[in-house]
Amino acid sequence: MNFYVSQSFRYEDNLYRLSDGAEAPRGTRHDTISTSGVGLRFDQEYSRQRLRAEVGLTSSRYMEHSDLDHDSPDVRLYWDWQVGNRWSGLVSHMYRESMTGFDEVRGSELNINTYVRSAATADFWWHPRWATGVGFARTKSRFDEENSRIGDFDANTVDFNLTYRPPTENRVVLTVRETTGRYPNRAAEAGSIRDYEQQEVRLGSEWQLTGATRVSGFIGRTRLEYRFAPNRDFVGTTGRLGIDWKATAKTSVSLSVRREVGAQQDVAANYAITEAVVLAPKWALTDKMILGAGLEWRRRDYGGDPQLQTSNIVASRDADSSHRYGLSLEYKPLRALTFLLTLQKQKRNASEVLNRYEASSAALSMRFLF
Repeated sequence: MNFYVSQSFRYEDNLYRLSDGAEAPRGTRHDTISTSGVGLRFDQEYSRQRLRAEVGLTSSRYMEHSDLDHDSPDVRLYWDWQVGNRWSGLVSHMYRESMTGFDEVRGSELNINTYVRSAATADFWWHPRWATGVGFARTKSRFDEENSRIGDFDANTVDFNLTYRPPTENRVVLTVRETTGRYPNRAAEAGSIRDYEQQEVRLGSEWQLTGATRVSGFIGRTRLEYRFAPNRDFVGTTGRLGIDWKATAKTSVSLSVRREVGAQQDVAANYAITEAVVLAPKWALTDKMILGAGLEWRRRDYGGDPQLQTSNIVASRDADSSHRYGLSLEYKPLRALTFLLTLQKQKRNASEVLNRYEASSAALSMRFLF
């Protein structure tokens, strides 16, 4: 069991992600945010059972806009189970409260998203290299800000898997997945994105290509159907690919490419088709200091507008694109102590003028594990 404490200070020059000329709350666009955190990590094996837990609490305080002050708990529990030599699986539960970013939902009010996900899987290894499995997950997302509650949703997911695991411990998984979801606060009327069904067939893999290169991700076909808004239906190729390359003893590069509908990190716009490319090189200046960079391009094609109308009928909208880039410097004077300095720039282009913005931020954080 390990405990940690953390502290960060972040400066934002465009906190509310406002377009040029837009009036800021209290007449102030910028702010400095202090975020304090405490938590614990637990990882223990009991015979063939492995129990893991991550529990944390962060408290954010704003110097200028104190109405945004909030506390955010985060709980993640995992049970990697095994019975005999043929049965294994994972039982997990996640509870998270987090502030919705103003780049996701427009406005100036504090909006906390509560995200809960419980899941269980079971695999039967009928051959040392082959397994057949089934999984179930239940997801619930809620917003506390009144105008955002129309984005609340519930989803149940069932999947069937065929896994191949060679002696090298690499892995290939074929998955057939069915998700049934509902936005409970939307009306059951024509044109409303309320009830939906999503079917996916995907081939995923985690593969160590060479001693320096590892590839992970999936590619598949997704069908998304809305009961009351068939014109919003989507059928297409989706996927996610990540490549980690350790170029030299001191340099590494991570590249990820994705095209998904309703990925977890897109929970505030879970009907959007998101395409993104992220490049993150790192260079170890010394044994204790690492210089990093980050480049991201992202495009969202909305099946509906995240600025949901009170009629519960979602209007169409052109795709938005954004990019961000930045630098980071990590210093680790002790094994348990880490300091991190980050600088970042964001820009979004949108068909609607009010959704365009530029923003810069700088942050200094400390984390101590004991």
